[in-house]
Amino acid sequence: MTFITEDWLRDNFTLSEGSEIHLPADSRMTPSARELIEGRHLQVKFQDRQGRLFVETGSADKATPDLRAVHGLTSRDKAETAGCELCHQPVAVKPDTLTHLNAHVMVAKNDPRLAFRAALDATIAEAVWLQIEFAQTPLRGWLADIRSVLGNIMRADALGEPMAEQRIGELTADELHRLSHQPLKYLGHDHIVPDVSHGRSAAMLNLLRSKIREAEIAAARIYIDAGFQVTRPDIMQALNRLSSAVYVLMVMAVREGGVMTGQALKQALSGGGAHVH
Repeated sequence: MTFITEDWLRDNFTLSEGSEIHLPADSRMTPSARELIEGRHLQVKFQDRQGRLFVETGSADKATPDLRAVHGLTSRDKAETAGCELCHQPVAVKPDTLTHLNAHVMVAKNDPRLAFRAALDATIAEAVWLQIEFAQTPLRGWLADIRSVLGNIMRADALGEPMAEQRIGELTADELHRLSHQPLKYLGHDHIVPDVSHGRSAAMLNLLRSKIREAEIAAARIYIDAGFQVTRPDIMQALNRLSSAVYVLMVMAVREGGVMTGQALKQALSGGGAHVH
């Protein structure tokens, strides 16, 4: 059994607002740990040794909470019958040319909504790879938050649910926007154009940034209509700010002094900027 304390949570997760965390299925939480989770509005799933995911059911105050097995993306415990979007008939046997748009609808695989899902899937793969590559570096926490936001975007798109405000490194969407647009003022280094002289870390981060941009453009094709009306501004903003966040990491990767914490960046923002020698 793993005993989850507030310190354990802080040591193992970034705990940015609204992010998802996975805990061992046999874990137990102290009152302070649960208070931290609730205060940060964290989405908690429990995972057993076979990789199955669970969520709590009933009272969270029980010493041994009840767990219900769920799908990792939908958090639902039952599969639902899906129908063809064209003929509206239930699909008993799924052909290779159809796939789920959501739990209720199947569409052809040339649907532009699936192109966005594929781009988002590739972006998540890139983020996970970088989490492994940078596991022992200050980038670890930042990338965990980025992966969490990408997962929340996937969930919001698949389930048609609105996204809550997303934070990366404790920074809000507005703070990330300010940092990415005025890096010299707040980070002590001017804008960069990707170059071999910036080194391996910046180059790898740029791969992730470019994947996010591809996902953003794919999303724009389905969420911005001919009259420039945006049907999912929450998803469009989340993708844009993800791109900003990775660009900020790139700048920090090449600046003298390296990667700053979210709290240090907040201080730079509130104090008017970084001290540039």
